[in-house]
Formats: sequence, structure tokens, C-alpha cells
Amino acid sequence: MKVKSQLILFLILVFVAYSTNGICANGSAGKRGKFATESKKVSGAGEYSGYSRPTYTGNNYHSYYIPMRDSVLLAADVFLPNKVKKGEPIPTILYLTRYVRSIRPVFPISIFKRAFLTVVSEDEVRFFNAHGYACIIVDVRGTGASLGERDMEFSPTEIKDGKDVVDWIIAQPWSDKKVGVTGVSYLGTTAEMLLVNQHPAVKACITRSSIFDLYGHVVFPGGVCQGPFVKKWGRTTSSLDNNDFDEFGKRAKLVKGINHVMGDKGRSNYTEALEAHRGNFDVAKGIQQISFRDETNSLLTIATDSFSVHNFRKAIEGSGTPIYRMSGWYDGALSKSCLQGYQQTSNTEKVLIGPWDHGMHDNGSPFAPGPEVTFDFNKEMLRFFDYHIKGVKNGIDNDPAVRYYTIGEEDWNTANQWPPKYQETKVYYLSADNGLRTDSNKVERGVLKYKIDYSASSGNTSRWNSLVPHTRNGNTHYADRREEDKKLLTFTSEIATRAVEITGQPVVELELMADASDAHIFAYLEDVGPDSSVTYITEGMFRPIHRKLEQPVTEACTECPVSVPMHSYRMKDATAIFPNEKFAVSFDLLPISYMLKKGHSLRLSIGGADATHFDEPMPKPTQFTVISEQVRNSRLLLPVIEK
Repeated sequence: MKVKSQLILFLILVFVAYSTNGICANGSAGKRGKFATESKKVSGAGEYSGYSRPTYTGNNYHSYYIPMRDSVLLAADVFLPNKVKKGEPIPTILYLTRYVRSIRPVFPISIFKRAFLTVVSEDEVRFFNAHGYACIIVDVRGTGASLGERDMEFSPTEIKDGKDVVDWIIAQPWSDKKVGVTGVSYLGTTAEMLLVNQHPAVKACITRSSIFDLYGHVVFPGGVCQGPFVKKWGRTTSSLDNNDFDEFGKRAKLVKGINHVMGDKGRSNYTEALEAHRGNFDVAKGIQQISFRDETNSLLTIATDSFSVHNFRKAIEGSGTPIYRMSGWYDGALSKSCLQGYQQTSNTEKVLIGPWDHGMHDNGSPFAPGPEVTFDFNKEMLRFFDYHIKGVKNGIDNDPAVRYYTIGEEDWNTANQWPPKYQETKVYYLSADNGLRTDSNKVERGVLKYKIDYSASSGNTSRWNSLVPHTRNGNTHYADRREEDKKLLTFTSEIATRAVEITGQPVVELELMADASDAHIFAYLEDVGPDSSVTYITEGMFRPIHRKLEQPVTEACTECPVSVPMHSYRMKDATAIFPNEKFAVSFDLLPISYMLKKGHSLRLSIGGADATHFDEPMPKPTQFTVISEQVRNSRLLLPVIEK
């Protein structure tokens, strides 16, 4: 009997550990620790200074079916704080998920806990409950235990469902008719899409690792297909739609299935829902057959922009709902989503971007003492929600709009705009002797031939691995790249005589040739230490057929911010390349804030493949020829802030 009890306890602990980290895609909101204030700009004044104090302990759980305008039922888990006083209604935090709101564990774990959350942290729910918020997690149409089918992701129907959900919430007797919405990744994206409805009850939105441009920031960064991710995401969503958790490995043995709704007699709705989901549209297969943002095919009958947030930005702005965007420098390409979302929506009030990967799961800084994330996102979110929903005067409205972490300096900085107004442009010219020169008169003119190594990779613990939990190989980090650089064409600067803060989006301009009619170009910005170690800073990739610019490139102004080249990635703008004929490309690297220390050198490494994360071009070139005959056509434009 004692052995059996110990076994049950062990199983419970194992399952709790798995569920806390999220069994489905992008489930973790980060490990929690001491609240990380900005040591240079912000000072703390006590554990709960500027925050409402926790006044409730524990919560009450129930699940419901919420009827939509067309009678389709959406499954919802509802968590209310314990012992809310009668006649004192409370606000709500809403999550809209495509990845199943909760799951049922196998026996004997089910004796002790009826269900576990998947992509929303149970700690987060308990935190908001303790501070007087109800929390509601909803399976969007055609997923989980909700009825209906899916004809696309982020569909107009799914967006309209959000209005019906909010209407249901504010009709509940415990609701004060005020709603905040948040979530990570897909949930962060549905949070912003909710604003399209312009529902007056939605008072605040916090997006975390969300997708502003589906084509450019997830599926085709720089026009290069992130094929391995698309395939894994497709298998994941298909498995969930079929109530099959085998895709998640060993932890699937602890899962009995999707959690049904309490009160569903005979589980008739549940059975109908699971049967309907088997016919869901497989968006991943459709995406694998396109190259352009406006392209369609027999499987993908609408272009990716039709279900991308940036296409709805005018309606989102029209909501007037204040937005707080959170991301990390190692968050796939979604740091661009965070910053472009800020730049393109007038109702984005705050931006937080730190040394984190997707979902703020790990601290990816190579200078951090470890991967643990110590920033307390719950308190930061509470501060924003308290101000906009409860009217707490906590001073967040007086904070600078953008708070960003500088890698290497290992400290926070702030700005009232992005890019920071004090950013300047430093130009490095690519020299035929493999140098990066700041003086154009010292550039060696000529060409460099590079045999493309298709085994080159950004590594299996990179930013790209963090996008889906079961593609992670431990913590997100970049190992010393000196061996990997042997597979690339490298250009290295002279040793820095003083520290330089690189903050913004570097731009690469190349004149080159390829020996095929297609190519993928990968560029890595790196820090070469006095000991010859090579530290990853950031990267970019580009498919040259997209090289036509939406506006002419202006000559770099050294006292101005770097001008980021804009490409349409549309079919009408495709520009062919021809084998062994010169062409020029200009493309940006992913945004970063990084301190290059005195005594270090800067390196730009060029390749033609990332074997681990991106599809290969067809046909495949075997060689690049990088040309440095015309100085301005092969250069690196670096956004710097002088210290």
C-alpha cells in the first residue's frame, strides 16, 4: 500500500512538472523569480509597490459551453477567485487558444486532479485570481472541445466569435463588464485579433511573442521558407485536432485526452466536436506550396495576409484598446512583430523586449549566469491591467514607451520611440581581403568566391528551435561559432578601441553572383573576442527573387537611424536572377541590442543555407561570388548608440 501511494505521488509530481512547462505548442510564460527592475531607470519600492495586493486565496473552477451567434458552442474553462463578496463584480482576463485549453490525465492522477491546463500557466491563472480577476480560457472554433470546423487560421469567423465570448462574459453576474486579453504566441495573436471587433468592454491587451506578419515573421523570414517549423507545427495541430497526443513524446502517456465540458450530458457535444475536427483544414500543407505573400493554391485558397494581424491594423487601432507588446531578442523572428506592431498601431502604448526566446522561456544571453528568466511577467502584466481595467494610478502611464535589454551590457535601457532617436548609422565595407572596413579608402577591391556548404546551420538550440516546445534541445543558446564560421564566408573588422552599443536593425547590402537561378542568402552578425571566440549577435536571411525595393534606397546618413529596406514579397515584384550574372540585394537582419566591448571585433558571415531550420533553394547554387569592386554595393549598415 505504501509503495502504491508513493507511485501515485510520483506520477502526480511528474505530470505537474510537464503541465507547468506546457504540453502543447508555446505553453510556457517563463520561469518566475525576483521582479527585475531597470537598474538605470526604475527603482523598486517594496514587493507590491505600484501593484494591487493579492486579496484572494485559491479559485473555483467550472467549464461551460458558450453559444455563438450561429449556435456553435465554444468550450471554456472559468476560474473565479475564492470567496468573492456578493455584489462586488470582478474584471476578467481572457485567453483564446487553438492548442486545447485543458487535458484530462490518466488514472490514477485523475483521482487527484480532474484536468490540467496546457498552454496557459496555472501559476498565471492563480496569480490573477489572487488579485481579483476572473480567468477564462476558450477553445476557439473547431479546436479542443469546441464545436465547428476550421477553414483557416485566424478566420473572420473566429475573430467574430471573440465578440460573442466577450458578450457572454459581461452578461455573467460576477462580471464588472471589463475584460483584458492576453496570451503567448498564437494566443497573443488571437488577443490582438479580438480588438478587430472594437468591443467597448475590452479595456487592455497584452500580446506576448505574438505574430504581426504571418508571412514575414514566421513562415517566410526574408522570403525563405522555415519549412521544418511549418511541418512540425502542422503535425502538432493535426494531432491535437485528432485528440492524439503521441506527437508530444513520453509525456503523452500521461494524457487521456482533451478535457470535456462539465454538464455535457453523455458527452454528446464533445463527441460531435472531436468528429468535426477531423476535417479541419491543414494550413501547413497549403503554406508549403507557396513562395509569395499574395499567392494561393488549391489547398491555400486565400493569401497569408488575409489571416495576418497587420492586415487588420486599422480596425485594431479603431478599437482604441491600449496594447502592451512583449517579446525577446531570441524569439524566432517575432522581435520584428513586436517592434513593427508598435510602429504601425497607434494604440500600442508599451513595448518590453528582453534577452528571451519564444514565450520568454529562457534567457538566451551568452553573458547571463544561466538560462533562468528572472523577470516577473505576472507583476508587469498586472500593473498594465490594473491601470487600464481597475483604474489603479500606479505610474505606468509615465514610463517610457519602450524598455529594451542590451545583451553584453546586461542591463535595461529605455526609449520613447523605436528606433531610438539617438541611433546613428555606422558603415562597414566588405573588403576582398575578408575585412570589414570603416574607411572606404582601405577597402581592397576584387571578388571573393564562396563554395556553399549546405551543412551550415545556426545550431539546434537556436532561436528557431524555441518556437515549438518539442523541437527544443535544451535551453535556447548559441555556442561558440568559430567552427561553424569555417563553413561560411567571413568578413572581420579591426579591433574596437571603445565599446559600441548596437541597437536596432542592421542592414546588409551585397553585390554578388550565384551559379543558379535561385538562392538563399544567410548573414550572421558576430562578436569576435580577444581569444578568437565567436559570439552570435543576430542574423538575417533573404531570397534574392524578392529584391525589388518598395522605395529607393537612400545613401546612409551617419547621423540618422538605419533605413530598413522594404520588400513586398508579392508575385508581381518577383525579379529573376540568372546564373553567373551580377545582382544587388539589400536586406535587414533581425533587431537586436548588443554591446560590443572594447578589444573585440565585429564579423559578418555569409552563407547559403541553414540546414536545420530553412528549406533549400531550387535549383541549388553551388557557389556565391561576392563583389567588392563598387564599395557601396557590398557593405554593412550598423545601427549604433555611442556611449
